[in-house]
Amino acid sequence: MWRCSASALAAVLLAGCTQYPTGGNVRLHLDMVDQPSYRPQRDPLPLPEGSLPIRAEPAITQEQAAQLSSPVSADAASLARGRYLFEIYCLPCHGAAAKGNGPIAPKITTPADLTADKYRAYKDGFFFYVIRSGNGGLMPPQAESMYPRERWDVINYLRTLQKP
Repeated sequence: MWRCSASALAAVLLAGCTQYPTGGNVRLHLDMVDQPSYRPQRDPLPLPEGSLPIRAEPAITQEQAAQLSSPVSADAASLARGRYLFEIYCLPCHGAAAKGNGPIAPKITTPADLTADKYRAYKDGFFFYVIRSGNGGLMPPQAESMYPRERWDVINYLRTLQKP
């Protein structure tokens, strides 16, 4: 008796679910295509009102950042961390020597040669801002990937690559 009732109930429920495309309101199958997620290369939704970021950094303009100088000394530990992070985040586009010839450079608009005289003249704050916020073009922002201290380590390492 119990098995028969359970089977009948399951059959009725499943029959109701098959009407989803034509007006039913219960759906048992899920498609990977139809889900509440972000599509590639789309901006995330804005933060809900009253929410606080996990790592709050004060807002900064490019002009303000250009005046910054590195608060992190370029010691061996900083350079080692900077090299490690450079190889993860920068090398694919800029290459191991920061010349703009990384492994994916042929597939995209040619990245900047960070060892050029133009970039040697820029202050550390310029690089800090670009790493944090991107360049408005091809380079994505790394604010969510690297802490401020890590960005300064990358800049310290980049300065060693820029030496003639």
